[in-house]
Amino acid sequence: MASKSDPSRSEPMLSYPKLLPHLDAQIESLLPNQITGETHPDRGGFVNASDGMPGGSHFGCVQALGFGWLCEGSRYYGDPDIHRRLLLAAAFARHIRRPSGRFDLITTNWDCGPYTAFGVQAVSPMVSAARRSPLPGSEEINQQWGEIIQTTVPGMVSGGFHTPNHRWVLVSALAQALSLFPDLDALPTIEAYLAETIDINPDGEYTERSTAVYNAICNRSLRLAAECLDRPELLDPVRQNLDASYHLLHEDGSVVTSLSNRQDRGKTVVPVGMIDTYYALARIDGNEFYASVADWLSTFARAAVPWSLEPFVTHPEWRHDDLSRSPLPESYERVMPASGVWRVRRHSRSATAAIGITTPFSVRHGDIDVGVKICAAYFGIAQFRADRIAKTEDNIRLEFDGKGRRHDGPTYAHPVGRAVSMEDYRDVMTEREFTVMEPLQMALEIAEVDDGFDLRLVTTEPFDNIPLEILFAFSPGGTLHADSLIAEGATGHTAFLRSGYAIYHKGSDAISVGPGASDHRMRDMRNSEPEPTAFRLLTTFVTPVDHTIQIRTGAWSEATESILLSTENATSGETAI
Repeated sequence: MASKSDPSRSEPMLSYPKLLPHLDAQIESLLPNQITGETHPDRGGFVNASDGMPGGSHFGCVQALGFGWLCEGSRYYGDPDIHRRLLLAAAFARHIRRPSGRFDLITTNWDCGPYTAFGVQAVSPMVSAARRSPLPGSEEINQQWGEIIQTTVPGMVSGGFHTPNHRWVLVSALAQALSLFPDLDALPTIEAYLAETIDINPDGEYTERSTAVYNAICNRSLRLAAECLDRPELLDPVRQNLDASYHLLHEDGSVVTSLSNRQDRGKTVVPVGMIDTYYALARIDGNEFYASVADWLSTFARAAVPWSLEPFVTHPEWRHDDLSRSPLPESYERVMPASGVWRVRRHSRSATAAIGITTPFSVRHGDIDVGVKICAAYFGIAQFRADRIAKTEDNIRLEFDGKGRRHDGPTYAHPVGRAVSMEDYRDVMTEREFTVMEPLQMALEIAEVDDGFDLRLVTTEPFDNIPLEILFAFSPGGTLHADSLIAEGATGHTAFLRSGYAIYHKGSDAISVGPGASDHRMRDMRNSEPEPTAFRLLTTFVTPVDHTIQIRTGAWSEATESILLSTENATSGETAI
């Protein structure tokens, strides 16, 4: 791990002085995006680059400018021009707010309570800090932006929500507003949301399983609500998620996103949005591990300012940091039974097995990702999506029932003996008798071995000769070496591993897979899931299948055109295949 924590160092990697240059750079990039022309109808708004419209990123921009103006040590501290811009931004916010007090998320949701709550989350720490600030003009910031917060509350109370995390964002925003203006009528709504209980399972996963986006939002929301409401019990689910989240990180800081139910699914993201909560809980709990995770994540992507500065804005006493750090584990195994997830990391190699997703197993080694998918051409219901996961002494076992959604196997429907209109066809299907065929069941046993994993796939045989594929979806940009073939691993391209082993490498990182098989040449098997952004390597079978795939990771040798064992297991440059 390039950014491993060192408990003996005198200054932590995440610190108030180190965050300020990131904030200053962000403010500098935002200033040209604010409309300042005196006659412009949207004066004071920030134009978002992704849509070319003012309003979409307004509150986040205000948070950045407000923190810069209030944070001693920033080059924008007390800057009169920033003060002027903050007041212009307040005037624009009043200009665009709806009669309800709510704001529009202009990309999708109008007169939107949750979007309004996100905005209140962002600007409330600024208003709170302005009340404590000795700077001339801070009272104007408090009054102008405080008025906006006050007028949002009735709309947030009555506005409702869309997705599970919105509940906690609304609770947080209402709690922040209530802490600033205790006479507001917000507590009954807060209590109604909290009565639903926090949607987290024993493994520390929220409903949306959104490791790259909404985990951070849920954690931040519950953390802010806990402080504003003086309800420390709201931090318990936050701790659960923080503990789980570290074990879903790869060596490069990116997080497993294949589990997500939201828009971050399958994306490569370093979850820097978790920095503020890891650090805040480190200070609240005196937790050296959380402090080390916050340190590590702060080395990526401008350290997620301005939110990573919020703990220091809300708690100026934290700007002096004498909290010790503990080394972060780089080798571990973690079973998450309630979530149906198994994670293992061995330094630069990490792997994930999970139920309920179409990539039941994946491996990351250095710069290479490979997802393993299994599909058979059987009634359109044989894309392997595990129903169960079990940990034994020697392996992880994933089981797929192959029954489909409505019956105990694939079906053929029978006639009802009366007229069926086009409009009624779908409804009439519930009345029909069905012939239910035997399902194609599969089991994938995953055993960790030196330098990688052995994957044994075993199927039933409802019929002989059912085509099946194992697909290795590699991150593109590497090179594939096989016995008599060298090919570029280009996006959207496909190769077949008909026998033996293949090595895929990018730079010095390499993954080998095999042995292959060649029972058919279906390049795009019907009902198999496409992988348009990957380099596809297929090996093919017909039922019944009992085949073990070896996946090994190591270093690529240009001299020998082979994959070398890891330094932990190698003795003299042996190869894995």
